[in-house]
Amino acid sequence: MVNKVNESPDSKARILEAARAEFSERGFDGARVDTIAKRAEVNKALIYYYFKSKDELLQELLRGYLEARREARSRILENPDRKGLPQQIARFDVDFLYAHRDILRIALMEDLKSAKDAIPGTGTIMQHWLEGLVESREQYAKQGYNFRFTPRVVTAMFFFHLMPTLAFGTMGDTLAQATGTDTPRLREEFMKLLQESTDQHFHSVFGNSCTDPALELELPGMVPRPPSDQLDRVEKAFQQDQTYSAEQVEWILAGITEQTGNLFARLVGFRHLVVEAGGRFRWKPSTPVQRTTAKAPAEHLKTSPQERASLVAKHMPQGRLTAFPNKEKARIAVIEHISSLFRSDRVYSEKEVDTLLKSVADDHAKARRYLIDYQYLHRKPDGSQYWTWDHDAPIG
Repeated sequence: MVNKVNESPDSKARILEAARAEFSERGFDGARVDTIAKRAEVNKALIYYYFKSKDELLQELLRGYLEARREARSRILENPDRKGLPQQIARFDVDFLYAHRDILRIALMEDLKSAKDAIPGTGTIMQHWLEGLVESREQYAKQGYNFRFTPRVVTAMFFFHLMPTLAFGTMGDTLAQATGTDTPRLREEFMKLLQESTDQHFHSVFGNSCTDPALELELPGMVPRPPSDQLDRVEKAFQQDQTYSAEQVEWILAGITEQTGNLFARLVGFRHLVVEAGGRFRWKPSTPVQRTTAKAPAEHLKTSPQERASLVAKHMPQGRLTAFPNKEKARIAVIEHISSLFRSDRVYSEKEVDTLLKSVADDHAKARRYLIDYQYLHRKPDGSQYWTWDHDAPIG
C-alpha cells in the first residue's frame, strides 16, 4: 500500500490546482509530475495514489471543469422565470469560458491532438458538447424552444455559436494586446455580434428545423424525430401582420394542440409572434408569402407545404443547393425555402446577402437574382440595400 505522505483532507484538490497551473504554463507534454508535487506540497507518490498517470490527472481536471460548466448552465436552463433564454445562455458561455480560459486552452490542445481520430477522446470539449446536446434540447423545450438536430442546426450550433465562443475565450486577451484594445471593449463588441447571430439563427435555423424535411442526425442518446406539420397548420390559422390579443392567440392554438401554452411560448421564442405595445402579438410567418403586387407564380406552379418540402429535400438533400432545378415549379419551391434566411425586421447590404446565400448555395449570385426576380427580396437600384418583401422600403 502506498504511504500517503503529506496527505490532508484537501490534498487531492491541491494536486488538481497545481496540475492546472502546470499544464497551463507548460502544456501537457512539458508538464512534470515532480513539479506538480512541489506546487501542491505533497509527495510524488501521493499523486500516483490518486491518479494512475499524468494523462488520468489531466482527464480528471478536464472532467471537473466540464461538469462545472454543465451544472452552471443547467441552473439557467431549469429556471422557468428567465426570459430571452438563448441570449442568456450565450452570455453565460462567454463569461464562463473566459473565466476558465487556462483550462479551456488545455482542453483545446488535447482536442487538436485527437482530431486525427474518428472518435473524440473522453473528457474533451467535443465529447462534452455531443453528450450535452440531448439534455440541452430537453431543457430548452421546457421553456418553449423546440427544435430538431438537423445537419443545418448542428452546423450552426458548432461553428457559429460554440467555436466563436471558444475562440474569444482562448484568444480574446491576445487580440486585445495585439491591437492595443482593452479586453472589456472587445467582449462588448463580441457579445453584440454573437447576439445578432443568435437572434438570426433562432428564427431562420432553429425555428424552421421542425418543418425542415432533412432527417435529424443520430446523436448520442437521442432518437431522431421526424419533421412536424404543426407550424404549417399554425401559419394557415394566422394572418400576415395581423395583431392578436393573448386570449385570441390561445383560442386559435387550442384548435391545433392541447398544449397551447407550450406552443404559444415556442412561437414567441422563435419570433413568429412578435410582442408589440399594449401586449398584443403580431404574426410573422417563417417563410414569406407573396404580396398581391408581387410577381406570383402561375397557379399550376404553386405547391402545397408537403410538396414544397419534398422538392426542397430532393434538390437540397444536405441542406445545400449545388444546382438550380430546371423546372420552375421546383425552382420556386427552393427559392422560397432559401428566402427564410432573411429577417423581415432589418435591411441588408449586398455583402450580407451574399454571405447568407453562400452558406446554402454554390451559385450565390444566381440565388440572389432569383430572390429578386420572384420578389422575395427587394433592393435599391444601386444594390446598396436589400430587404424582404414584407419590410417597408428604407428611407434615404
